[in-house]
Amino acid sequence: MTKYQKIYAVCGMLGPIVFNLIWIIAGFIQPGYDHIQNDVSSLMALGAPNKLLFDLMNIASFILEIIFFIGLIMVIKELNGSIAGPAVFLSGKILGIIVPIFFPLNYGGEPTGFTGMMHLIIVMITGFIALGGMIVMWRGLRKVDDWKGYSLYSLITFILTLIFTMWLVFAAGSPVMGLAERFVIIVNGQYTFVLAFKTYRTSE
Repeated sequence: MTKYQKIYAVCGMLGPIVFNLIWIIAGFIQPGYDHIQNDVSSLMALGAPNKLLFDLMNIASFILEIIFFIGLIMVIKELNGSIAGPAVFLSGKILGIIVPIFFPLNYGGEPTGFTGMMHLIIVMITGFIALGGMIVMWRGLRKVDDWKGYSLYSLITFILTLIFTMWLVFAAGSPVMGLAERFVIIVNGQYTFVLAFKTYRTSE
């Protein structure tokens, strides 16, 4: 058992919970915010009424997941499995954390100007990294005895994420864009949570 494995696992479970709390809390404290239509990034756009709160929560969720994937690399390595999958996810989280710090959307949540365009580009890149990470996990976990069932789970999550991502692309700018984005967020978040929960269970 890797030292501090439970701590890594708890961080992994908390990461997606903290991120999802951003838009859940927004529904209570931000007048006029519509979960079906509005995207999450607009909550952290320049001039957004609760930008500091949601920025801090977003950064915290990234830090928690970075800690988790560092831990998962050590856990899988100890089991003589491929660390490529967790490493791919780790790279995506490290890249993603710069978005709320340096590249928020512009006033009104519009992806205009340099920061707005960089926001979109980095978010798209991290999305592709997540999809790639699931494929690498699917192939890599097949060779780890205690994690074999999570190989198929990774493939299923990849397919669902790809379907919802395609829906999000087609729904961009439509009245259901926010809903489509939340499906992507929830599917990705539950994947990290489940991996973290498995990590916690194997720490006992």
